[in-house]
Order: sequence, then structure tokens, then C-alpha cells
Amino acid sequence: MSTIVFKDATLLDCTGQEPKYPAAVIVEDGVIREVSEDSASGAGAEIVDCKGKTLMAGLIEGHMHANLFLSDPSDQTRRNLPSMIVVKCLKILEDTLMQGYTSALDAGGADAGFKLAQQQGLVKGPKLKVCGHALSQSGGHADMRLGTEINAPLAHYFAVGVVADGVSEVRRAAREELRMGADYIKIMAAGGCASPADEPDTVQYSIDEMKAAVEEADAVGKIVIAHCYSPKSMQRCAEAGVKRVEHGNFMDEATARILKEKGVIYCPTLATYDIMARRGAEFGIPDYFLRKMKIANEKAQEALGYAFKAGLVIGSGSDMVGPAQSFKTKELELKSRVMGPMGAILSATKVNSEILKTDGAVGTIEAGKAADILILDENPLENIAVFQNRDAIRVIMQDGKFIKNTL
Repeated sequence: MSTIVFKDATLLDCTGQEPKYPAAVIVEDGVIREVSEDSASGAGAEIVDCKGKTLMAGLIEGHMHANLFLSDPSDQTRRNLPSMIVVKCLKILEDTLMQGYTSALDAGGADAGFKLAQQQGLVKGPKLKVCGHALSQSGGHADMRLGTEINAPLAHYFAVGVVADGVSEVRRAAREELRMGADYIKIMAAGGCASPADEPDTVQYSIDEMKAAVEEADAVGKIVIAHCYSPKSMQRCAEAGVKRVEHGNFMDEATARILKEKGVIYCPTLATYDIMARRGAEFGIPDYFLRKMKIANEKAQEALGYAFKAGLVIGSGSDMVGPAQSFKTKELELKSRVMGPMGAILSATKVNSEILKTDGAVGTIEAGKAADILILDENPLENIAVFQNRDAIRVIMQDGKFIKNTL
């Protein structure tokens, strides 16, 4: 049995309680055994002196894409061999872990093999849940053809999505993703920024098509999540039984109330719009992509405000692509402007754990939880931007194993 004792810590347990000092956390065989005042000990244990620094739960990334490593996602599968795509995906997963994200949901593109590889210790990365391919209508957000192209949609194993039109095709596509180990079914219920042939405020998929996906997910105890921007697209999703909407940048008060009434979870992704609107040209994203990112960014904070006021369950994701993959933790700072630092931190820990149905295994520092632990130089309630300074993240522990330790 291996035992590690973290002593003299300022404990931010991510349950919503204020930090406590002094505190100690005992980890045994990858699990938190005890959380106490700073008097804990363990015979033969490895002692880690936190020196008053903040100890908290590992972050959970609620919306990432390991395979979106280029600034122009439509070009990835044309310009990279499958083996190269896998290698680049693994680099992004490792970098995500080094930002402090010990768990994550890949919201389209990564298959269950990446999850299994991490579980078996073959690769470094967050503990994953995956959507496999997102489902898209022709001309939808995962149809990467230009408006000028007349060829059939590009089918590629490492594409973000697959095109499926009509109830029967959607049903079959959902069954295929579930067969291959998807934890969620994702549908593209609106246009998007990275897709060249649609606009973000459009509505995609009929209610019957959405219901087909919902029925297939529900049959195996899983849920559908939906890419949305416009109020109409979110309202359709709520009517069809979709349980979680992503982005939602054009949310209004009426839609927020409808989502609340239907018990729909909201996962805004503010960071990708903020960073790409400001630095997209520098990162080389196409003009059509940059134009739409700027439009979506204008309303993102306002949308979060409507959701927060309505009392929606709010998760946390970044949805970063290309060079911006290394800036995921900006999300917490942006959310804190509406939800406060504690609300932003909880959305990326305790709340995301509940949303991802981890069965309480992660997300807080409590006895019986997995030892997914961060130690920070500063209290993030006082400086939420501390997550953006990797040097200030002194310890990253995942399942009781040190990924990083610079104390």
C-alpha cells in the first residue's frame, strides 16, 4: 500500500465551502482516504509539505476536441495521415492534462480507444468520456464541404462528425456510435463557426430527427448533447428531449426559462470565442471562421448571464482548436465575470463531475474520491487567472500518481 500525506495545505475542497487552513489530505493507493485538520500522518508515508499553498480537485474539461489541432478544421483529414492525426491527438491530450484537467469530455472526434489507452496507462491525458462522431445533417456543422463543392460528404474516421439525414439515417448513425463505445450522442442542432457552408444562428435537424437520436441514447441509459447557438435551436432541442446544450451564445431570457423547465444542462464555451476573436488572424484561421467567431463572441457573456439568472445547471468547457488548445483554462476567468470565482471553479470541478456522471469519483476533495489533485501557488478565489500560469500549478496528481511535482 502506498500512502502520501499532503500537509500544511490551504484546502479548497470544491464542494462550495470556503478554503480551510491548515489542512491535510491522506492518499492511499490512488484514493483520498482522509481529509482533516493539519494533524494527519501515516506510518511510512511520503510526506508532501504544501507550505500553505492551495490544494484543490483536478479540473474537468467539459468540452474539448483532441483532434482539432489545425486552425482550419476542414483541412485536417485532407492534410494528415491517420497515424499523424493519432499522434497529434495524443499530444493535445497530454497538454490538456498539463493544464490541470485530470478528466475531460471529448465532444466529437475522439473514439473510445483514446479513453481505453488512458485507462490502461498507455498514454498521458485526462480520464476521458467520448462522443465519437457528432451527427450532422447535409450542409450542417460537421459537413465540411464548401458551398461550391458538389462531391459527397468526406467520410473519415477521425472527422469530428458524420452526415446523416432523415430519421432512419440518424437512428442508424447513433447506433453505430453507441456500438463503438460512445458515452454520449452528440448532434449538430445549429450552424457553426468552423463549418464553411452555414451560419451560427441557423437551425439544423428536425425535431423528429433529434428524437430518433434521443431514443437511441435513452435506450442504453445515455443522453444526447447538442451544438446550438440560436434560441430556436435550443428550444427545439428541449422539446426533443436533448439533455444538454453546448455554446448557446445567442441565449435569451425566454429560452433560458424553457431550458430550466425541461431540466436541460447548459455548457457554455466562452474561451474559444474570446481568444479566437482576438487572436484568430494570428493563429491563421480562415476569414469565414474568424468572422463568425467575432459575432458569436459578442453575445457569449450575456448568454451566460441569462442562464445563470435562470438557475440552469452550468458546466464548463473550452472548445479550443488549433494553437488555442493550450489556453483552455482561460474559461474559468471568463466564467467568473458572471458566476464569480467560486461558481466558475465549481462548474469545472464538482458540477462537471455530476454532469459527466462520474458516480462521484472525482470533482471534490473528499474521502473516497479519486486522488485527482492540484496544488497552486495562489488561492484561485483571489486570483482566478492563476490557472493560466502553468508554473503556478505546482502539483498535478491523477489517481494518486504525480504527473507533475515542482514543490
